[in-house]
Amino acid sequence: MSKLDRQLKVIGQEPNIYPVLRHASMINKYPERWVVKEHTADTYVLYALDQGEGYALIEKPMLQEAGWTSEQLHAYAMENLRKLPFSVKSQEVGGQHIHFISPTDGYAASRILLDSFLAEMDQKKQGDSLGVAIPHQDVLIVADMAGEAGAHLLARLTYDFASKGQVPISVLPFYWEEGELIPFLVVTHDSGTKIERK
Repeated sequence: MSKLDRQLKVIGQEPNIYPVLRHASMINKYPERWVVKEHTADTYVLYALDQGEGYALIEKPMLQEAGWTSEQLHAYAMENLRKLPFSVKSQEVGGQHIHFISPTDGYAASRILLDSFLAEMDQKKQGDSLGVAIPHQDVLIVADMAGEAGAHLLARLTYDFASKGQVPISVLPFYWEEGELIPFLVVTHDSGTKIERK
């Protein structure tokens, strides 16, 4: 832990705590460092103490010093996330309706944790499935997908965005079905392409 991190305390900072997403490889590298919550097979929720110009990830000693449980920390983070405003920018690409959530607050991808928002998008969809992606921390992509063409488009967008983000999270997009995130992969064969759920 750095000298700066040792000085950070979460007590009294409850309004400044937010959830962030990271790829599992980061957690596997430092398994005992941060407070984490499982999200998908490839992603974890971590917690950020917002400091205005940036944020510090909350480490286990900080939580222990506060005497909080990880469930309390998650509750604070989600309450604060729900209060953050954001807008949805939509465009139609090849008959598919793609929605981009990219506020500049540093917590764009975290909106994937807002089940009520995804449920609302699912109810409004015109296609046959809802797809979501968190290629990097500064964008959440929600796709109203019609057929396999929609899944192919979302997979392409996810890969492209992940290669450009400063903090990449996942190159795999997800189906959102009844509150569950199901990662999928577009696999190319000699006979064509197919969608494989992971």
